[in-house]
Amino acid sequence: MSEAFDCAKCSESLYGRKYIQTDDGPYCVPCYDSTFANTCAECQQLIGHDSRELFYEDRHFHEGCFRCCRCQRSLADEPFTCQDSELLCNDCYCSAFSSQCSACGETVMPDADTRWRDIPRPALASRMPGLHRVPDAPGRAAVHLPG
Repeated sequence: MSEAFDCAKCSESLYGRKYIQTDDGPYCVPCYDSTFANTCAECQQLIGHDSRELFYEDRHFHEGCFRCCRCQRSLADEPFTCQDSELLCNDCYCSAFSSQCSACGETVMPDADTRWRDIPRPALASRMPGLHRVPDAPGRAAVHLPG
């Protein structure tokens, strides 16, 4: 008499079927996914054993659901930012949350060409000719070399 080879959850025979072995025993694929798979934070569907799963903090995503909330570009292999629990590609983040130069209209991110100065705004033009200023908090200004 042969030993039973059954799913650890539903007890159906696994002979001739795909299965996944765990420390708790073998599982048929549907039982494995329903027991161990995470739920996608975007589409609310299970992320199956054969799907690429991406996660950020405590949220899990199908590869196809891991997208910028504004432009829908895939973030699977891209740098991204989270703002108010929404995932954003760097381009959308920059256009939505960066300062804009009042002189040239260019989006200005803090980098090597941006300097913060605690000087009165009226004195800015006379003390730093050739630089453009970026609106910021009162008493402070960001200046950048136009690109």
